[in-house]
Amino acid sequence: MLKNKVPVLVCIAAFNLLILSDTFSQKKLTTIIVDAGHGGTKDPGATGQYENSLRSKEKDVTLAISLKLIAELKKQMPELNVKPTRTTDIYQDPREKARIANELGGQLFLCIHADSGPLKTGSRQIGTREETRYKYTYTGKGKKRKKIPHPYTVTVPVYEYFKKPLERSGTSVWIFAPHKTSEKLQAILDGGEDFEIETDTTDAALNDFDFKKSPEGRALAQIYADRFQLRSDRLATFVNDEIEKTGRRALGVSQRQKGIWVLQATNMPAILVETGFINNPEDERYINSEKGQQEIAEAITAAVKRYKQQIENSNKPTAVAETAKPKEEKEVTAAFESRPTKEAKVLQVKSDKVRVELFDDGEVDGDNVSVYFNKNLVVNNKALTANGYVFNLELVPGKTNELVLFADNLGTIPPNTALMVITDGTSRYEVRLAADLKNNASIRFEFKQQHP
Repeated sequence: MLKNKVPVLVCIAAFNLLILSDTFSQKKLTTIIVDAGHGGTKDPGATGQYENSLRSKEKDVTLAISLKLIAELKKQMPELNVKPTRTTDIYQDPREKARIANELGGQLFLCIHADSGPLKTGSRQIGTREETRYKYTYTGKGKKRKKIPHPYTVTVPVYEYFKKPLERSGTSVWIFAPHKTSEKLQAILDGGEDFEIETDTTDAALNDFDFKKSPEGRALAQIYADRFQLRSDRLATFVNDEIEKTGRRALGVSQRQKGIWVLQATNMPAILVETGFINNPEDERYINSEKGQQEIAEAITAAVKRYKQQIENSNKPTAVAETAKPKEEKEVTAAFESRPTKEAKVLQVKSDKVRVELFDDGEVDGDNVSVYFNKNLVVNNKALTANGYVFNLELVPGKTNELVLFADNLGTIPPNTALMVITDGTSRYEVRLAADLKNNASIRFEFKQQHP
């Protein structure tokens, strides 16, 4: 049944995304939706189950943090309209949450959760007991043969069994973006413990639809990426940065291979914050404490302030794509030649034609850059913003093709940082570079021409 229904759900979500283009083209952030994950007796979410846990319920933790987040947002940004999906212990279907957010005209969706994972069983000896056992001898032969028991007593250990706490801890931020995976989190997952971002039953059922393996899913993923991905990614990165400043373990920005309904069906940039692991003792105490909840609320608020400042300072329209034609007649400037390349990244691409979108990475702080391709100027003293400046490149097969970032200034927050989103017709890559007035940064493209 689900397989037949999913394309319809996808079409509805895609239609919503297409008709609400004003949300994506916003020039001023006015409305934020805060969602407390889970709720009600039907959906308590994850619970503390390890030995000596607080037995806390995720629905209560998320509501407490969400209420503090709403209060902090209103306190620090009173000009904003902050709307909750719930303020009491009630159940809401994920589709209902998305509908509420869309109908309230949200321009940003902040979903608060707490994570968990499968617990292993441990045992310990708690005492001993006496147990009667038997040895046997036999007398007689044939039909007269008899089995004679000889009882004896032994002391055996008595064990009790308990759930071990999770070793994994920290805060992670999730977005709906098919290309994005946190290397830091993946390294933790590779350590052995099973992991899947927790969702309620309805959300999990909807997520049986794999957005990478169907034409409808790929179409929706592309629509979402075009409209909201960059902004969701940017906000999520800010949240991860602010969490890290608190001293907590920040696990990075990540996504599942399958969608998260409250992220993919909301017509706005959206993130889901897994505030901590409810079955890790340290995390459970932290996310249940007034101090921990307030600290998380303040970190997310700081990230939203950075995000708001960036989008409202970047109201210039996106540049129209233009083919970058190397200016062979123009010599490379003396300053460019005199600076060594401090940072060089290698990118393997599948085509000799690549598209580059150039953004400021982090806060928009007045960074200006020039870009050289194979020592030819292709972008001259361009101001970086949250809107992409687009240009195309043609690679030369068999040759080292190098794109160099040259800092024309340092902006107000050194060094000069740029995000380059590169597509080769098949794959999409994100490369972050940092340059200053002493060193350049570069990307070296590796392309091998395919022979028939």
